[in-house]
Amino acid sequence: MSTGPHAPPALEGRRVRGVVAFSTRSLAISFQGDSRAYLWIHAERKDAWWALAPRMPIPPDPRGSRFQPMETALRGAEVAEVRSAAEGGLELRLLRAGEVRSGEAREGLRLTLAAESARANLALRSDSTGQVLWALHREEAPREAPHRPPPTHRLPAIHDASAAEAREALRERIARAFQLEFDAEISRILAAARRALRRRIEGAEEDMRRAREMREGRRRAEILLSSFSLVPRGASRVELPDPFADSPQATVEILLDPALSPEQNANRLFQRAKKGERGEILAERRLSDTRKSLAKLEALRDRLTRLAPTEALAEIRNFLAEAALELSARGDMRETHLGRQAVAAPRAGRPRHRPPGARESVRPRTYVTSDGWEVWVGRSNTENDLITHRMSNPHDYWFHVVGAPGSHVILRRPARNSTPKPSTLAEAAQIAAYFSKARKQSRVPVIYTERKFVSKPKRAKPGQALCTRERELLVRPRKPDGAAGKHGIDREVSS
Repeated sequence: MSTGPHAPPALEGRRVRGVVAFSTRSLAISFQGDSRAYLWIHAERKDAWWALAPRMPIPPDPRGSRFQPMETALRGAEVAEVRSAAEGGLELRLLRAGEVRSGEAREGLRLTLAAESARANLALRSDSTGQVLWALHREEAPREAPHRPPPTHRLPAIHDASAAEAREALRERIARAFQLEFDAEISRILAAARRALRRRIEGAEEDMRRAREMREGRRRAEILLSSFSLVPRGASRVELPDPFADSPQATVEILLDPALSPEQNANRLFQRAKKGERGEILAERRLSDTRKSLAKLEALRDRLTRLAPTEALAEIRNFLAEAALELSARGDMRETHLGRQAVAAPRAGRPRHRPPGARESVRPRTYVTSDGWEVWVGRSNTENDLITHRMSNPHDYWFHVVGAPGSHVILRRPARNSTPKPSTLAEAAQIAAYFSKARKQSRVPVIYTERKFVSKPKRAKPGQALCTRERELLVRPRKPDGAAGKHGIDREVSS
């Protein structure tokens, strides 16, 4: 690396402080030292740029980091060597942090930004085995390259943007990528909120229509009582004169329960009418509140364009909480795979005709810890079984309160080798304690283990489980700050 008053800071001997995310394609690796040092990286499909700088290009993404597996592996690692790779690429050799026994060497890591095959790839590998620990746009080149005609498409390229002018252009590129993704995310959230409110309005209008039909039962009950002598015994329907109609010839057909007397059928219609009157009031109130929320959403859409990203997200969170909307679990159903984090917990599909006996899809409560780890909470014994034995990965963490019925709680690991902080484990344990019968105690013991050590006994009832290699935490029951929304109504379970 070059030296001079305006040269980028050297990295040899520095330790990695953390990884800062700006977008799905942009990040900065922060290094410890007397002076600040950052490695900017922006990787697109065919081009990638990197630069060493004493500051970050833009503020961090307020939505959180998407590079947690990479940060977990790199945090505290010491830079041993910085090399120039082919085609303008960059390679960092690092020594992983951690305790080392006498006579052993620290595990080595290689962070490579290079043009491989048809893509610009950023990959973190083990230096000893070459195993890929984390990658962005990774596409391995074939081991034996056969003879091929020259490609017609453009080959990938890596650009060194450490010079002042190139670094400013890279900063603008990172800012533009963040703004495009952020605007698209905001538009998606607002569109989803609008669809949810529209569906809520349609549901309230349908409830009002049904309530009015139920309220009409009062008129039929009064007609039935005034003419009960005309009702044959055991009739399932009867046609009686309608004294409320303008025409003296008018009649009305009334459906009856053959097992009940006319007086009992009339009382049944009166009760149904009272229920309809109460339902109409509630539906009208819900319809009014939803229309107000929809108007606020339109006003919020115009106001967000003038706010900073952090303020915009805070405004959206406040609106969703006020409107009782939960959008994190909406959208298409997500498949869960080992080493990948689902965007949200799987949700029930759209209403459709199901064959007899078909089961409803699972939609557990979903929370996020303070450092971005996803937590699932079962709502019932059956759902506890499904999230524990069907939906979660073997290396996820499983939590349950000790000595009391409670929900099964799953702490999702973004990657197999991701290690949660002690505070993250404590937050998941607090959630498990809160969604249990021991919620009112000041301190609750909670056990946790990897899900692969949790089994279900033969012929056991739903929700029962056995675990081994468990550890125990003593925590205070606490519900996360983010509410579960209208589908997150608190219900105790008995597993």
